[in-house]
Amino acid sequence: MHKRICPICEAGCGLTVSTDGRTVTAIAANQDDTFSSGHVCAKGLSLAELDADPDRLRTPLIRRDGKLTEASFEEAFALINDKLNSIIAAHGPAAVATYIGNPTAHNIGMSRSLGIFLGSVGSPNIFSAGTVDQVPKQLASKLMFGDDMAIPVPDLERADLLLMLGANPIVSNGSLWMIPGFRDKLRSFRQRGGTFITIDPRLTETARLANQHISILPGTDALLLGALINQLVSAGLTPAQHYPVTGWDELLSWLAPLTPELAAAGTGIDIDVIRGLGERLRQARSPVVYGRVGTTLQRFGTTTSFLIEVLNLLTGSLDNKGGAVFPEQPFQEAGRKAPGPESGRYHSRVSGRAEVLGQMPVSVLAEEIETPGPGQIRALVTFAGNPVVSNPDSQRLSRALGSLDFMLCIDIYHNETTRMADVVLPGTSPFEDSHYDQFLGAMGHRNVARYSPAIFSAPNLSEWQCGLALAAIVRTRKVPDAADATISSSEIVASAVARYTNDPDSPLFERDVQEIMAMIGPETGVERILDLGIRAGRFGDHFGTREGLTLRQMIENPDGIDLGPPRTNRLAEIINTPSGRLELAPEILKQDIERLLTQTANAGTNAGTNHELLLIGRRGTRTNNSWLGNLSRLGRGSRQCVLEIHPDDAARHGVNQGDWVSITSRLSSVKAMVEVTSHVRAGVVALPHGFSEDRSIRQHRTQTGANYNQLIPVTDVDEPS
Repeated sequence: MHKRICPICEAGCGLTVSTDGRTVTAIAANQDDTFSSGHVCAKGLSLAELDADPDRLRTPLIRRDGKLTEASFEEAFALINDKLNSIIAAHGPAAVATYIGNPTAHNIGMSRSLGIFLGSVGSPNIFSAGTVDQVPKQLASKLMFGDDMAIPVPDLERADLLLMLGANPIVSNGSLWMIPGFRDKLRSFRQRGGTFITIDPRLTETARLANQHISILPGTDALLLGALINQLVSAGLTPAQHYPVTGWDELLSWLAPLTPELAAAGTGIDIDVIRGLGERLRQARSPVVYGRVGTTLQRFGTTTSFLIEVLNLLTGSLDNKGGAVFPEQPFQEAGRKAPGPESGRYHSRVSGRAEVLGQMPVSVLAEEIETPGPGQIRALVTFAGNPVVSNPDSQRLSRALGSLDFMLCIDIYHNETTRMADVVLPGTSPFEDSHYDQFLGAMGHRNVARYSPAIFSAPNLSEWQCGLALAAIVRTRKVPDAADATISSSEIVASAVARYTNDPDSPLFERDVQEIMAMIGPETGVERILDLGIRAGRFGDHFGTREGLTLRQMIENPDGIDLGPPRTNRLAEIINTPSGRLELAPEILKQDIERLLTQTANAGTNAGTNHELLLIGRRGTRTNNSWLGNLSRLGRGSRQCVLEIHPDDAARHGVNQGDWVSITSRLSSVKAMVEVTSHVRAGVVALPHGFSEDRSIRQHRTQTGANYNQLIPVTDVDEPS
């Protein structure tokens, strides 16, 4: 029996995996896991089927005579070398774009080698799924704290009031908050006398467990937060003296028009409910406010995310027990404290959209492919992504991708995007990769050290090796040997060590590179980088200068090592702004609040009248974006891609339970089956994302459905991000 961390989402649940040779015979929850404590969901239990799925890609595909056919790695690399390097030579690095899918964040081998590939190409055209659903939150953290990875999460074990906006952790197991088994943790919170309030246009699976659910018009959260801040200030609250802040008076002047009266009119929430909510926050001993996808997938995602932390600051909850705290993980990057602007270092050439946190907004991808001229994107490399399903105006994006000179996809499944590729390289089974959640590890409900080695050897190249092979192709313009398709491992490790020894904030500063290299654990591949980052981190042994963690210790403790609850009073370590203080009045926020006020004045509350409805997305317990639809274990039961509609709206439109309807935006139309339910607010309909009606992609796909993103224009954006 093997102990394994599930890599599907940020919950990172512990599993036990029984095998017979190369076959997985059973999967169950690891009851002894220090982080997930025996929790697991249907997706984790489905990994045996994914591993054995005959439709999972195991061999490279290259396009011959217009059709994708099986090929060797040598043939695939030769075509990549010819096409990709020819495009770079003729048109420059910017002609090559990269799209990064969600699974990359949960695969340390892919994410680390991807970084080396990106550095080898040198193109500014980097896109990701994160620019759709999470960058507003990261930008808000960069603006306030000076660090886009400083993401505070609720200290639920010590809080007495949790106010949650636009999040559904019963389904998601947390989002930018690793909290597996939220139902049990919420039950304990309630038993201790804690109060749980949700704000959402939909009575979500999580909201059904709340003490109070407040229904809000989609996209108006910033109005509510501004009104709550003003109410608390009027009641005498100001940021506590120990908080190093700058710009407080300016921020209050910008927020002054956001009165409870304006918020009531704009959000559809009764003014007495708003005032009552403000009073609860004022009286609570340890309140904490948390928002997620519903607060970032909207036109005011950055401002909403920023004001959530302002509210935590105002109530004294930021960086305090029972409030919004900053967890820590064992792995620590070198150079995290290096200063730099949050955005605008370069701009897209067609719309002039700014780069944000090193990435371009995916809303400009199609136009950058379609528009001729210097800098036109002519090639695309996707890492575990399906942008045709996952991004706005997907029909236009599909047409644009079809016009590329070259497209390379790395994926475990043939999908709506890979079907247009010239080369598809197979990813590995989750059981053929080691696992450490480097990206989200600092957002856990508790500090832990956990690592899972691979259960099986990769039959061809690991995703770490595959990424390095692609980097080598770009760097050397040669076809690497498939049996040893990597840049020199010692070169990569030495370069990584040098970043730590050159970083004044690192405990390895000015240490000898060769000395450190000789002490790195016996593991190979990406594990050498992982051991380096763990031992250089806060919990690490600093390579012999003190007692502390090593990767070897984590391997020897497959249930994980508990490192305790998140520390508080960490702002001195966290803040990395130019002023050295919490920046509360960035100019970009002022501009966005002005935009919010203008839009509020112009919009009114027309939703639900004149046959107009507002569309929101939703998550499902048996789906994960677009890539698990092939698994029958997750497809059992009722149809998942249905349109939720309130009974009043159903009656007004003359539709009944089970009817098929056409959903039309100003961009396109899709069809879906109706589910009539009072769980969704009147004037609002809810449709899940990640579905496609294309039945030709997968032989055994169990769930098809309307592609939500066909309806969404690329102009519906959060302006700051």
